[in-house]
This record gives sequence, C-alpha cells and structure tokens, in this order.
Amino acid sequence: MKTFRDSFEENYMAYEEPCNNRRGFRIRYEYIGAWYVYKLDREEKQRYKRIFGTLCVLSTVFFVLAALRKCELNYSPYPTLFSGLAMAAFLFEWFGVIKFIFSNDKITNQSFDELNMILRIVPCANALLLLCAAISCAFIMIRNGFHIGVITVPLFYFLSGAGSFLITFFYRALPYEKQENKAWDDGSKKFIRM
Repeated sequence: MKTFRDSFEENYMAYEEPCNNRRGFRIRYEYIGAWYVYKLDREEKQRYKRIFGTLCVLSTVFFVLAALRKCELNYSPYPTLFSGLAMAAFLFEWFGVIKFIFSNDKITNQSFDELNMILRIVPCANALLLLCAAISCAFIMIRNGFHIGVITVPLFYFLSGAGSFLITFFYRALPYEKQENKAWDDGSKKFIRM
C-alpha cells in the first residue's frame, strides 16, 4: 500500500516560482497526476449534487424521527446497537456527500479515490445497518405485541436506509473517466525533482 508521501511524490512536482526573496524564487508544487472527471454536463452534475444532498437530509431526518421516539424499541439492545452504528456511518456518509457537492469539475487522484470509496461503500453499509434496526424493531413488536403507535419507528428506520441506499445506487451509475494532466507540457514552468 502506498504511503501518503509516495502518493504525493507521484502526483506533485516542484517548480521554481520567481519571488522577491534572497534566492529570487520559491518552491511551489503543481499537481501533475491524472484528473478524474464525471462525464456529465454541468446541469446534470448539479442535479446529482442536489439529489445526493436531498437524499442525505431526508435519510437523516427519518433516522432522527425514529431514534428519538420514546418507546421500548429504542431501549432494546439490538435496535440500539444497529442505530448507534448507523449514526457513526452517517458521519462518513455526510462527509462523502458534502465532498461530492463541493467537488470541482476535475478531481485529483487522491480526492477521487477517497470520494469513490466513501460513496460506494458507506451509504450501502448504513442502509444495511438501518434495515437490521428496522427488522429487529419489527421482531420485538411481534414478540411483545403489536402497538400501532410505535409502527413509525421501524418504518422510519427503513425509509432512512432506503435514502442511504439510493445515494450508493445513483453514485455507482455515474460515469467518470480518467484524463491525462498536461500541467508540465506547456513549458512555462521549470520543474525540478526534489
């Protein structure tokens, strides 16, 4: 596995930039690695950003509505375990969605790898955890007697998981391509090897 330093040295090149200091230049780093670009026009990418943001907000709202309901289901061990793990997964899901929303047209290699890993895995894992929470709530309801007032808890866990799953589903359908970086080809910068 590559370390951060190896990845940095592979994707960035130092160059001398003129400056009014004693040496007459300073060292700057330019990204020379491959760019990742989603093969979408600007309006379509903005639409996906709005969809992911909306799904993440709705999923979080449904989760909060289910988890904050004062009932026996939220005090039982299994729903509490699964919803607690889902809460941790929500933090990573939000990080990935926000990173996607604020991403530029061209994304660096490291940023794309991080974003791709988060949005392909975390919302799907969160959906599975929330589905397990909904199933465990339903099992407890069947075992202890069905109360119509608490049916919203497993329903909201299920809807929250569905929202998270849709984020992964839509993200995996996004086409992207790897583009070569031509930063060092223009000849305007004198690159040096550090």
